[in-house]
Amino acid sequence: MTLEEVKKIIGIRQDQIWLLKAALFAPEQAITYWERWKKYQNLNHITKEDANYSIFSGVDTESLRVLPLIYRNLEHSGDSLLPALRDAYRNTWMANQKLLYRAQEIVRACNEAGIPNMLLKGIPMSLHYYKDMGVRPMGDIDLLVPLEYIESTVSLLASYGNIPDAIEDKYRHLIHAMHCFDEGGVDVDLHWQAFFFQEHQQSNWVFEKKYSEKLQLDPENATYILNDSYQLFHTIIHGTLEGQPTIRWILDAVKICKSPSFNGDINQITEFAAANHLDYALKVCLFYLKNEFQLSDFSVNTDANSIKEINLQKKFFRLSGEYSSNSMKRTVRMFVRQGIAYDLFYKGLTKKTKFVWLFERLKFRLQQEKKRLINQ
Repeated sequence: MTLEEVKKIIGIRQDQIWLLKAALFAPEQAITYWERWKKYQNLNHITKEDANYSIFSGVDTESLRVLPLIYRNLEHSGDSLLPALRDAYRNTWMANQKLLYRAQEIVRACNEAGIPNMLLKGIPMSLHYYKDMGVRPMGDIDLLVPLEYIESTVSLLASYGNIPDAIEDKYRHLIHAMHCFDEGGVDVDLHWQAFFFQEHQQSNWVFEKKYSEKLQLDPENATYILNDSYQLFHTIIHGTLEGQPTIRWILDAVKICKSPSFNGDINQITEFAAANHLDYALKVCLFYLKNEFQLSDFSVNTDANSIKEINLQKKFFRLSGEYSSNSMKRTVRMFVRQGIAYDLFYKGLTKKTKFVWLFERLKFRLQQEKKRLINQ
């Protein structure tokens, strides 16, 4: 498998690669990729006087999410678009402060109530790896608690105005997390499992020392986060396989691996991935990170010949990248993906037949799509 083949599997465009390298490479290299991206977007003629955030109106959402980190990387370059990039950074910082404040409130309340809690994705990435609340856009607060504490956590969240999505709450037994919104739009994504491939009733092993560590969220309150190894694994698997692919997982994965305190064990997570039928996805992504973004310190063989060509895993990975804005196509894709997911992840964990499994998920998806169409 070549780098070009892997790019197609991941579903990343060349202009997005330039943007990612502008964010991640040393400034003297990054500026070259930034200039290529500006020319591609026809933004290279804009002066500092005209540079504000509105110039990015034609840029796709995934690419917009990279801009705040580019600001930090190139802020001393004198580039003509720095005022617009600064706008992106400030917007992200302000939005993230609102989420951080709510997360601190919720963690404090969970600790006082004796509810074990873990923060996933955005806040741990921002505080522990980026060490900057303005460079990584976040859409929600990802809170994980053990299954037996879900009801008490739902009640706790309600005291802050965060109420579960009605459809997700109804089909809670099918999923691993549900969104809880308040009237101001603050979303707490309440998880009872960290990973989509965990069965609903499975124990929450991620709180064990092998998988997690503590993060001091404020002077008096700490929460759990995934350790370096499993933060990297979660970043890759969530970013590529959970249904709507992103490019932000690449930023996060590189930042984790290049963290001065990185203490990850790549062999450990490749063994974990193999045990959970995810080794194809993990190795494809590690291969890509190593060869595209100069991550050469992996202690595992990630050359193309080591990637297992496992049919079901390949199909699941490829389907995960084929997101469509068309409701019918998205539903059909979901149905096919869930059939593969049953065979890969759940067949030995659930008593339900594949037909029952798929029928329940189809009902869930159709209700979600109906709600989405009504709210348009």
